[in-house]
Amino acid sequence: MTDIKLSRRMQAVADMVALSGCNLKVADIGCDHAYVSIYLKKKGIAENVIAMDVRKGPIDIARNNVQDYGLTDYIDVRMSDGFESLIPGEAQAAVIAGMGGLLMVDIIRRGGEHLNRDIELILQPQSDIDKVREYIYEIGYVIADEEMLIDEGKYYTVIRAVRGTASDRPNEVELLYGPMLLSKRSEVLKRYLLYEREKLEEIKGRLEAYDTEKSLSRKKELEREFEMIQEALARYS
Repeated sequence: MTDIKLSRRMQAVADMVALSGCNLKVADIGCDHAYVSIYLKKKGIAENVIAMDVRKGPIDIARNNVQDYGLTDYIDVRMSDGFESLIPGEAQAAVIAGMGGLLMVDIIRRGGEHLNRDIELILQPQSDIDKVREYIYEIGYVIADEEMLIDEGKYYTVIRAVRGTASDRPNEVELLYGPMLLSKRSEVLKRYLLYEREKLEEIKGRLEAYDTEKSLSRKKELEREFEMIQEALARYS
C-alpha cells in the first residue's frame, strides 16, 4: 500500500498526538475510516491504536483499511459510543476529532474513569470551542498546546489537553480564541480575527437602518463581540 495521505486538518491532529511522545497507546474516538489511526502506527507515533466509532458503516470501512495496510495486529477496530468500549488504562492518549464541541464535552464527561488515569486528550472540535476549553479547565486539565489552521477555506483548531493545575484560569476572550494561540500570537488566529471583525462591521452597518427592539438587542451583541475581538487583537501589539 502507498503511504497514507491526510488532510491538513487531520495532519494537524496527528502532529499534535506526536507531541505526547512516540510508541504511544492511542484511542481514536470517532475514528471514521481510521486514516489517522493508520498514520499514527505507520509513523511510529503509536505502538498500537484502538480505533472506535459509533456507526457501523465507518467501522466496516475502517476494518478494511486496517487490513489493507497490514495493521490488524496493531490497530483494534471497535464499535463504541465514546469511551464505552475502552478499558481504563488501555490508552495513554485519546483523539477526539471532527465533531461538535458539545458532543465532545459529553463524550469526555462520560469518560471519567479514563480522566482519572490522566489520559491525554487531543481534540479538534468543529463548533463551541470555547465550551470545550472551559470544560477542560473544569475537570482539572489544562491546555498544553493549540494550533489553528486553514483547510479548504475553513478554520480549524486542534487542542492538546493534559492533567494539571492552571495558575490562572483563562478569561472570556482566551476561552473564545485560545490562551495558547493568543500567547503564541498565531498568525492564523490573527487572520481569523480580522476576518470576523470585518464581518461584524458589515452586519453592524446593515443594522443601522433599523430601530426595532430586536435590532437594538442584536447591535449590543455585536458590540460585545467586537470588543472581544479588539481585546484579542491587542495581544498582537
